[in-house]
Amino acid sequence: MSFQTKKVTCEWEIKDHYDLIVVGAGPAGIGAAVSAGRRGLRVALVETFGFPGGVGTQSCCPMYFGFGVEGKQVTAGLSDEFVRRMDSLGAASLFLQNPIEMPEYRPIGDRELTNIIIFDQETMKVMYNKMLLEAGVDCYFYTQLSEVVTENGHIHSVLLAGFEGTYLLEADTFIDATGNAQLAFLADRDSVKKCSEEFGLHNSLFFIVDGVTPFDIEEAKRVYWEAKQAGKLPEMVWNHFGFCHMLKPGAVQLAVCFEIGDGADSREMTAMDQKMRDRMMIVLDFFKKEMPGFKNCYISSTPVKVGVRTSRNIVSKYDFSKELLMSDDYYHPVALCRRRYGAHTNSKNSFISSWKSTATGIGAVPMEALISARFDNLLAAGRCIGSDPMLIGTFRMMNTCMTMGEAAGLMAHVAKKKGKTVNLVDYEELLPLLKENKFILKA
Repeated sequence: MSFQTKKVTCEWEIKDHYDLIVVGAGPAGIGAAVSAGRRGLRVALVETFGFPGGVGTQSCCPMYFGFGVEGKQVTAGLSDEFVRRMDSLGAASLFLQNPIEMPEYRPIGDRELTNIIIFDQETMKVMYNKMLLEAGVDCYFYTQLSEVVTENGHIHSVLLAGFEGTYLLEADTFIDATGNAQLAFLADRDSVKKCSEEFGLHNSLFFIVDGVTPFDIEEAKRVYWEAKQAGKLPEMVWNHFGFCHMLKPGAVQLAVCFEIGDGADSREMTAMDQKMRDRMMIVLDFFKKEMPGFKNCYISSTPVKVGVRTSRNIVSKYDFSKELLMSDDYYHPVALCRRRYGAHTNSKNSFISSWKSTATGIGAVPMEALISARFDNLLAAGRCIGSDPMLIGTFRMMNTCMTMGEAAGLMAHVAKKKGKTVNLVDYEELLPLLKENKFILKA
């Protein structure tokens, strides 16, 4: 059977023009939009879902992991402000220890942020929205990025699909904060590189149960491990008991279900979502029958999407490399990060990759890793920046992503002020703004 096709020419309405369009309203996109909006840029923020927050609000993982490295606070700026504002509402807490198990359940106050922080995820949505609206950002939520219009290495506009129809938005500068480098991918497939399965990280479906009574943590870990060894739990769950107590008493996040698959493929994401939701019910049944403290528990929250750790990255002006990670002579730093990677392997039988690495000291993400090598007015922020794929675990944490987004938004401001494309922004032009925004740039 053969089919005939013909090209159809469509003329879409140009709805508006902005100084900056940010696609993706996770922490990276929020950081970019807020920092640029506060500097006076006219900013549009595009998001598929109806609320901001990314993994923290969409995937039942309301935690900032990368604030502290070796007892030092390494990210500040907007991410620090967000924590303090959440804390003022009683919606944030430092953890007592690492690994994540138990919040302090007391105000953070003016203490240095050197450990993992947990939030109330519903308050996160409200606070993110508040910060965006305060900055004058036009939020296009419930809106899908469909196509990108380019010419000679320059992005002119994005084609968006909303309930009201399909239309174009133009901008001087674009920031890809989609996680999957979706904006760059649609602009030019050769402007991104896909993470191989070898160096990829597995995808998760965390969920939150309520009605949990106090339990002995070490005893629960033993029961879980023995059940896993005896085959009482499904194959695709962690070998260790992944959990943490939430801010609400009796609520516990269960972080055990995982899948290996392409986080940038809709069909594979659908299949992983279906498998893990089915597995979630099996895990819940086991916990109710076998795990101390969980007899009367029930599901109170499930993700709206699978949590993805790696997928695609932009081809950047200068990729974040192992050499840069290990160097103490920071090159154009915009965000500091730990020197540890390799967790969440793509293996069914191990949590840690064979290529894992743990080193002392603190690394730095360079400005150039945010700059597209293929388009003169495109930046990336978050886990899709240009990088050695093995290193994504060093900078994918939400507060680090927000810091990179904040830097990208400031770069868009410099470009607008200087009358140049963002790929020509010099680090010396950006540095005063980083300092003004209280970035931590030295370990």
